[in-house]
Amino acid sequence: MGVAAVVFLLASSSSLGSIRASPSADPQTSQSSANWIGPDGNYPFNWDYSPQTAINLTSVNDLGLKWLYPLPGPRIPNTLGSSVIVTPIIVQGAVYYITSSDLLIAQDASDGALLWSKNLSLDYDYPGLGVLPESANLQGHYHAIWYTTLVRGLPLVWVAGDNYTVFAFNAASGAEALKLDYLPVDVPGNHGYYDPGGKQVVVDQGRGILTVTTSDSEGTDAGRGFFEGWNVTANSPTLLWRTFLMPPQDGSDPLWSINSVQNASYAWVFNGTAQVNLKALSNSTLYGMLYGDWGSFGFNGTQSYAGMDGGWGGSDAYDPQTGIIYVGTGQPSPDWNATTRPGLDLWSSSVLAIDETTGKLVWAFQTSPHDLSDYDCSWSVMLANVTVDGQIQKVVMKGCKNGYFYALNAATGKMLWYFDAPSIARAPASAILDPTNRADMTKPWANYPSTKPYVQNPCHSGGIESDPAYDPVNNVAVVVTYNCPLSDSIAPTIGPGVPYGSFGLDLSYSGPSLPWNTTVWAINVDTGKPLWQYPIPDIGFRGGVDVSGGLVLVPAADGYLRALDEQNGQLVMQRNIGAALCTEPAIGQDIAGQEELVFPVCNGNDDQGLPVANGVMIALTPMSVATNATTSTTSVVMTSYVTTSSGISSAAFFSVAAVAVVFMAATGVLAARRRRP
Repeated sequence: MGVAAVVFLLASSSSLGSIRASPSADPQTSQSSANWIGPDGNYPFNWDYSPQTAINLTSVNDLGLKWLYPLPGPRIPNTLGSSVIVTPIIVQGAVYYITSSDLLIAQDASDGALLWSKNLSLDYDYPGLGVLPESANLQGHYHAIWYTTLVRGLPLVWVAGDNYTVFAFNAASGAEALKLDYLPVDVPGNHGYYDPGGKQVVVDQGRGILTVTTSDSEGTDAGRGFFEGWNVTANSPTLLWRTFLMPPQDGSDPLWSINSVQNASYAWVFNGTAQVNLKALSNSTLYGMLYGDWGSFGFNGTQSYAGMDGGWGGSDAYDPQTGIIYVGTGQPSPDWNATTRPGLDLWSSSVLAIDETTGKLVWAFQTSPHDLSDYDCSWSVMLANVTVDGQIQKVVMKGCKNGYFYALNAATGKMLWYFDAPSIARAPASAILDPTNRADMTKPWANYPSTKPYVQNPCHSGGIESDPAYDPVNNVAVVVTYNCPLSDSIAPTIGPGVPYGSFGLDLSYSGPSLPWNTTVWAINVDTGKPLWQYPIPDIGFRGGVDVSGGLVLVPAADGYLRALDEQNGQLVMQRNIGAALCTEPAIGQDIAGQEELVFPVCNGNDDQGLPVANGVMIALTPMSVATNATTSTTSVVMTSYVTTSSGISSAAFFSVAAVAVVFMAATGVLAARRRRP
C-alpha cells in the first residue's frame, strides 16, 4: 500500500480495529516497563523514566527501525503541514497521539497498523475570544495526552482541543465518551482576549476531577488567567471552582496580591539566589511590595493592557493521596515592555500547589518577579518521594525558562535547592530582579533607562525549554539547558500608532547572530549538585529527555538521537534519524512484550524553523530481539527506499528529511520560537 493510500485511509477512518482488553491493574499510577501513560511517562508524576532493561548500554547500539508511519496532512491544505510535538502514550500494546491538524490516532505498537483515528470537532468562531474560525485551519499546538481507566468505568484517552474543549475517547473503539466545553466568556474582571494554545489539563481519575487553564496572547490584549476544576463523573460535567492567577484587569482591586498571599498557606518569591518568604514579612513591608501590584493595567475603560495565563507545555502533576495539583504559570504580558504592569505581577512565572477539590491556593513560588524576559514556567512538573539532605520527602522538581532548576517541598513550597547551570552565560539584562527593590519592580524594560538594543540570554525560548527526567533508583535528575543569545530592541506597548496586542519588542530589528549551544546535566537530587555534563554545540534544545536502562536518551534538533551513560555522561550511541526531533521518546512494549522507543520526527514548521513537510511517527527496537524490525543500519533513516512491516513506503518522507538535515548543517543553530509567531 502506498503512502497516499495510507494517508487517505488514516484521515477518513474512525475505527479500524480495537486495542487489547484494559488491564486489571491501574496503569496510570503504576510504574511499569510495558506502559508509558502520559507524555512524561508515569503520569501524574512525570518522571520520563522507565524501569525497563531491554534497551540498555549494550543493546542501544543495536537499535533499528521497527515501523514507520507517515502522518496525514491537514484536512484543509495550507503551508503548515502536519506534525506531532507531544510524546505519544503507550498502553497495553497500543500507541496514542494527537497531530497538529487535530487528528487523534491509535496504532498497534507491534507494526504501526492503524487501530482507529478521530478528527477532533473544533469550532474556533467564538465571539470575544480573539481567535479564528476553523476555516483558518490553525495549526494545533498540543503538548498533553492522558489515559485513565476509572472515570466512567472506561479506558479513556484524553486530549484538550485548541478551542477550550476537552475530549475523552474510548481507548478501545475511539468512540467519544465525554466532551467538555469550558469557554472563558463573561469572565469577571477580564478585559482582554483568550486565544488557542497548548492548554494543560490534570485528570485525577480517583476523585473524578479535571483541572483546566486558559491560554492568551503575549501582548497588551492578554486575558485574565485562571484555573478551573470540573467534576467529570456526572453525565454533564459540572464546574466546582475557579481560581484566578492575577487581579481584575481594570485596576479595581489593588489589594488582590496581598489577599492572595494572606489566604495561601505558604507564599514565596525567588530573588536569584534565595527564597523570600512573603508570609514572614511585616504587614507594612508586604503592603509596600504588593499594594497596587500590576498597577492600573493602563486601563482605558474598555480593555486591559496586561495579562497572563497558565503554563502551556509539558504535563502538570498531582498527588493522588492529597488531591493537590502542581502547575506552572505563564509569563506576564506584554512580555518585554512592562510599562503597563509595575510590581511583582503575582502569580506569573510561578509554580503553584492548588487543592483540586476547592481551588484553594496551598502554596505559590514565583520564580521571576516582574519578569521582563518571557521566562514562563511551562513544561512538565515532576513529583516524587526523593532523598534530599539525607531525608526522604515528597518533592516537586521544576525547571523554568529563566534557566533555573528547582527542588521544592511538595507540602510547603519551601525551596530545598536550586541548580543554576554554570554553562548558561547569563546576560546582565537577563538577571532575576530583587522583589524587595521598588526600582527593580517598576523597571519598564530589561536595560532601562537605556533605549539601545541589548542581548538577552537565556533568550525568548528560555534556558530550560524542555521536560526533565528523574531516576528514582539512583536519585538522579537530568535536565537540559542551553544558550541562545539574541539581540532585542524594545518597542512601545501603548500610545498613538501602537497596535493593540503589542508585546513590547521591535520585530523589525535584527541584531548580530550569536552562537547557540546545549548542555545535558545530571544532578544529584540529594544535594542539588551536578554529577556530569554533556555539551552539544551549535543547537538549542526543546522537547525532553528520558532515563531508562542505564541510559539518558537525548533527541535533538540536529536530527540525532543520542544515548548517554547515566553514570558518567559518556556518549554511548549517536544515531542520525534524518530530521529534527522535538520530543522525547515514549518507552513501552507491544502486545508481545517487545520493548521499543516510539517518537515523532517533526515537520519543518513546528517550533524548529525548518522546511515544511508532514511529520512521521517511528518505532525503534533492538535488532537482537526484534520480530518486525527492518535490517539494522548505521542510520535509522536513509534516503533509499525502505518498507516497514506494514508495507508503508518511507521514500516520500526521506527525500524531505534529507533536505532538513542539510538545512540544519548549514544554519548550525535551532531557530526556536515561541508557540505563536
